[in-house]
Amino acid sequence: MEITLVFSLRRDGTLIGKPKVTWTKLAGDTVLQRAFVQSVLAALDKALPLPFTDSMGNAIAGRPFALRFAARTPTRESAI
Repeated sequence: MEITLVFSLRRDGTLIGKPKVTWTKLAGDTVLQRAFVQSVLAALDKALPLPFTDSMGNAIAGRPFALRFAARTPTRESAI
């Protein structure tokens, strides 16, 4: 499954508004899909605020970022 979020950050590394979902490729039943989306949003929430130097914060403030999250179903070969 995959999801791409677009979002912007403030100079202090906090989120501006809500992330926008721009692309998804979901599989499985509705419960699994919702769990995947919830885990992606929780991962982003745990990563924020990002620590920036003053110059980096000034450079990225308000600019859109696109971040792709992907989860692959384990294959038998990868489990060995």
